[in-house]
Amino acid sequence: MYRPLDLDAFVAEIRSPEVAAQVYAASLLAIEVDTDAERNYLQQLAQRTGLQPASVQHIHQAMGLAV
Repeated sequence: MYRPLDLDAFVAEIRSPEVAAQVYAASLLAIEVDTDAERNYLQQLAQRTGLQPASVQHIHQAMGLAV
């Protein structure tokens, strides 16, 4: 909690597209997505886990959030 997330190490633990989508959705629930840092985190998470833009859009829509 006291140090920044090591995104590379975190992503290395994600073994499937289904888990990647779940982690992305959980991240959306955990943050407000109202800063550039949060938007950047989500963008990097999607890219590094291989989530396609259409999948990201679907997750946002399913959760009632704008992309």
